[in-house]
Amino acid sequence: MSAPLQLAMAVANSNAANVYVRYASMLVGRDKACRLGQYFSRLMVYLITERMKTQGKTTSSVEWLSTFVKMQGVLGTTRKLMRAGKFFDFLQLFVRALLSKGEDELVQALGALHKAGMFVFMAADTLGVLGTSMAVVRLRDPARIGRIAQRGWLLALACQALSAAYRLRNIAMREADLRRVRQHVEKTADVMGDRECAVEEQMMRRNKAQAVRELVSSALDLTIPIKGLGLLNINEGVVALAGTITSLMGIQDTLAKACGAI
Repeated sequence: MSAPLQLAMAVANSNAANVYVRYASMLVGRDKACRLGQYFSRLMVYLITERMKTQGKTTSSVEWLSTFVKMQGVLGTTRKLMRAGKFFDFLQLFVRALLSKGEDELVQALGALHKAGMFVFMAADTLGVLGTSMAVVRLRDPARIGRIAQRGWLLALACQALSAAYRLRNIAMREADLRRVRQHVEKTADVMGDRECAVEEQMMRRNKAQAVRELVSSALDLTIPIKGLGLLNINEGVVALAGTITSLMGIQDTLAKACGAI
């Protein structure tokens, strides 16, 4: 067997190749990759535009600007087409959230509102792409549909951020209680109690990291609908950078799932 063929077989059977295949087969994985390209293109459009304001237009800058503008538009439309019809998933999740009985009513209510907001966002987004990109339906005011989608996304992100902040508060209170329990366990030399404390501390660290990550991601993403609805005059570069960062976070999360499935 030739060396190039051996190398090709080794690459194809490697763990990296398996992770890539698993990642690419996930719809959320492809969406996050497109999202990264979309917001990175938006960031580059902002940076090139700002540079042209100070240093003037050049043939190279105009060509790069046109490239990134097209890339942003194409990837944005691609993502809309990929998630078309996904609103039904969030409708199911919303109904299940209403019927489920959780330990904390506030977290449950915020979770249900998050699903409701995502349902509105996805439904309006699907209607918008059917009326604009595909021209299947005729929309009297496509911009209004877009604003409805942005409001739904804003509600979902706000509820997600509030839920994460509330859970962090509860974790901090539980940590304070656990420290007191830990002091008592150390004084009494309770081996079983020490093990139980260690297990709960590990679980709380994991929950805290997850809540912090969720809060940061939601807070960064909130800049996008806030800017889109004109509620605050946020710098375009800040919005594009926030979207790029949360896209990378999403890719990291999806890669972790892909690696776990190998």
